[in-house]
Amino acid sequence: MIARVSGEVIARANDHVVVDVRGVGYKVFVPRHPAGDIVQLHTHHVVREDAQQLYGFETREELALFEMLIGVSGVGPKAAMSILSVARPAQVAAAIASGDVAALSRAPGVGKKTAERLIVDLKSKVSRGGSEREPMGIVVDDEAAAALQALGYSASEALAALRGVPPVGAASTEERVTSALRAAGRTAVAGR
Repeated sequence: MIARVSGEVIARANDHVVVDVRGVGYKVFVPRHPAGDIVQLHTHHVVREDAQQLYGFETREELALFEMLIGVSGVGPKAAMSILSVARPAQVAAAIASGDVAALSRAPGVGKKTAERLIVDLKSKVSRGGSEREPMGIVVDDEAAAALQALGYSASEALAALRGVPPVGAASTEERVTSALRAAGRTAVAGR
């Protein structure tokens, strides 16, 4: 699976960009065009019998929300991309948490029934956070917390695991995640 694509944008179309990665051009569907010509996109790779498609996102939060959306029965990548093209992840999460059917159905191709299904299926998964969190419960600008959540930690568990770990900027994301996992492992062993 292709999890990330980094390189130069060599072509742009309405719904995708072509990213040159060491001489290979990857067609990546995006909800909105990246600002610069050099990009790093977190990707979701879909393999079907008749096609392989990459969906790219500038942040892990967008990718996590996309994956939540397509996890709902009847919601495919096209509908999820449509939703993310008209609203940022925080706005989508807020609409789901508040049950705002109208906000979700503003996306082209997303009707009232689909919006209602998204709310019913995802409302419990989307938490309203405090000022330092996005409404999805993911800590703003903290890739280590997002990585821990991708590993199955809840937002509060990720925050707890990162206490005592060097702050953002003092260590790399990988070092912070490794330290948090080691500390969590010691806690789990001590708790037995």
